[in-house]
Amino acid sequence: MTPEELANTVLEKLKRNNELTFPIDPFKILNNSGVFVVLKSFENLDGVIINDDDNCTIVGINSNSTWQRQRFTAAHEYCHYIKDLNKEKGKNDCIECLKKSNKKIELYANSFASYLLMPTNELKLICEQYKNSKGFIDFENITIISEYFGVSFYSCLNRIAYDLNLIDGDISSESLRKRMKKYGVSAKRQELIKSKIDSKLLSNVVNSMSFLMVNINSYTGQKFLQNYIYNDNKLEGDYIDRKKLNYILADLNYHGKNSRFFSSTNEEIVMTLGNLELQKYVITTKDEISLKKCKELHSLLYKYVPFPEDNGKYRDETAILNRGTIQPVSYYEISHEINKLDKELQFFIANIDKYDIDKYIEQVAYFTYKFVIIHPFRDGNGRISRAILNWLLSKKNIPPIYIDNNCKKEYYAALSKMDVDNDPVPFIMFIEKRIINTMIETNRYLFVDEIDEEIDDNEKEPMA
Repeated sequence: MTPEELANTVLEKLKRNNELTFPIDPFKILNNSGVFVVLKSFENLDGVIINDDDNCTIVGINSNSTWQRQRFTAAHEYCHYIKDLNKEKGKNDCIECLKKSNKKIELYANSFASYLLMPTNELKLICEQYKNSKGFIDFENITIISEYFGVSFYSCLNRIAYDLNLIDGDISSESLRKRMKKYGVSAKRQELIKSKIDSKLLSNVVNSMSFLMVNINSYTGQKFLQNYIYNDNKLEGDYIDRKKLNYILADLNYHGKNSRFFSSTNEEIVMTLGNLELQKYVITTKDEISLKKCKELHSLLYKYVPFPEDNGKYRDETAILNRGTIQPVSYYEISHEINKLDKELQFFIANIDKYDIDKYIEQVAYFTYKFVIIHPFRDGNGRISRAILNWLLSKKNIPPIYIDNNCKKEYYAALSKMDVDNDPVPFIMFIEKRIINTMIETNRYLFVDEIDEEIDDNEKEPMA
C-alpha cells in the first residue's frame, strides 16, 4: 500500500465505528489499540516506539515539540505500530524516530501521518469553503484550515500547494518560506484564537491538544500565579500594583511562614494572601471535588482577615447581582441548591472519562455559572467561582485560567449571555481561549510554529 492507502484503511475503520471526527485524535487511536503513550524530553528524537518481551507497546513523544508536532508524531508512531513493529510474543523491538530522518521507513510514516490527519477528500471539501474569488486559498484561511485539522501551518500549506495546487503565485520551497515569514504564522494563529475563531473550530483546537499542567514550583508557574493574583485583584477592585505584589510573593517564597505580611491588617494584602492559598489549593490538590466544600474554599480566601465575620458562612440576607438578569436564590435556599447542584456534579465526575475535552469544558461552564447564580456568600463569590472553575479543570488535567483586563468585558458579556439568552457558547469559548492562553504563557514553545524557528523538513513528504 501507499502511505495514503494505508491511512485510508484506518480512516474507513473510524468511519465504520462512527468515530471519524475532526481533528483526528491519534492519541485516542493509539490508546484504543492498547498502546501506552508518554511524553518525554528527547534531545534528538521526535518519538520512539517500543515493544517489550511481554508484548506491551509504549510510544514516547517529545514533550518539547509543538502540540501539532506531538499529534503528527503520534500518527507517525501509529504507522510503525501497524506496519513495522515486531509484536511477536517473547521478542522485543524498538524504532527510534530521529528528527529530520531521511530513512524510507520514516518518510513513509511521515506521509501516512499527513494523510491520516488531513485526509485528501476532507481537505478538498474544506478548501472549497475557503477559496477566494480567484479560486485559491490565502494564508489566513490556511491558518483556519490547519487549526481545523490540528496540524502545523507548514504541513497544511504543503498539502494545499503541492497536492491540490491551490496556492497562488510562486510556490517554490524558498518562496513559500519567505512568504510564511512575512505572514508571521505564530502571531496570526494566536490572533485567530483570540478574536476570529468560531466555536466548532475552537473545540477542535482544545480537543487536539496535549495539556501540560502548571507547575507552581517552576519559574513559569510562579509567574502564572503572580499574573493570576494581580489580575484577579484588579477584577475585584482590590488593586495592588505589580511591583508590590511581586515583592510580597517573593517575600513569602523566601521567608515562608515567617513572612511579615502574614501579620498585616491591610485588606488588599490579606485578600491577596488568601487568594494565593485558594489558588494553590485548587491547582495542586488531589482531594475529591465537591461543591459542599465551597465553605472551606471561602475560609481559605478569608484565612488572613483579622476578624472575619462571614468566614466560611453562607449569607443570611438577600443578594442582588448588578450585572445579572437572573438573580441569586433566597438565602434560606442556598444549602438546598448547593446540595442539589453537587449531586449533579458527583454524577458528572463519576463519568469524567467518558467526556472529550470540549464536552467536559461545556460542563465546567455549566457548573461555574450555576454556582454564580446561587451566590452563596455575602462576599468573595467571584473568586470562589473562578477557583471552582480551575478545580474542575484540574480534574481533567487541564491547566487553570485567569481573567486579565483585556478579556474582562468578554467574561462578563459571556455570563450575561447565559443570563439573558440561555446561551452557554460564548462562556464555553471564553474558557477554551483562556486555557490556550495559559498554555501559551506557561509552555510558549508549544505554540511556536516551525517557520519561526527552523522549518521541520520531516513534514514535506506530500510534496514528493
